[in-house]
Amino acid sequence: MAQRIVVYQGTFDPFTCGHLDIVRQARSLFDEVLVLLLVNSAKQPLFTLSERMQLIAASMQEAGLEGVRVDAFEGLLADYMRQHGLVHCVRGVRNGRDTDFELENHRLSRVFYPELQTWLLPCNPLFQDISSSALKAACAAGRLPANWAPAAVVQALRKKYPSLHIF
Repeated sequence: MAQRIVVYQGTFDPFTCGHLDIVRQARSLFDEVLVLLLVNSAKQPLFTLSERMQLIAASMQEAGLEGVRVDAFEGLLADYMRQHGLVHCVRGVRNGRDTDFELENHRLSRVFYPELQTWLLPCNPLFQDISSSALKAACAAGRLPANWAPAAVVQALRKKYPSLHIF
């Protein structure tokens, strides 16, 4: 039987506990999760691509999650999926706005790759208000709830924000 692989794509700048929750859920449904960092030249990332890949790998190790690998790609998700013979991708949704956004992205991706299947997973309510943007805004204000990011990410954030208070 063929191994079922699901792609979880994003910029993950930085990787949050909400992202980790979606990886856990996806891993319970699929044999392998491929966390794919899509390079978005329109965004000014806090962490380099290499740093983000390392932080995700460290977060997986910290969580004891096996069957998860990390890759990066610049271009359309549909192109990456087709090039690698993959058809399943997963997206986390926190609310109706996320759902609408992800459904629109799914429809557009299917124009380029009709075989693509998108699985929407609702996030754990504990992480419903966490986004990478909210996390960075909290850090810029000098405060970060400890349950918003895996320990490896928190450690890296302390280097970017030396006066950061974790609570």
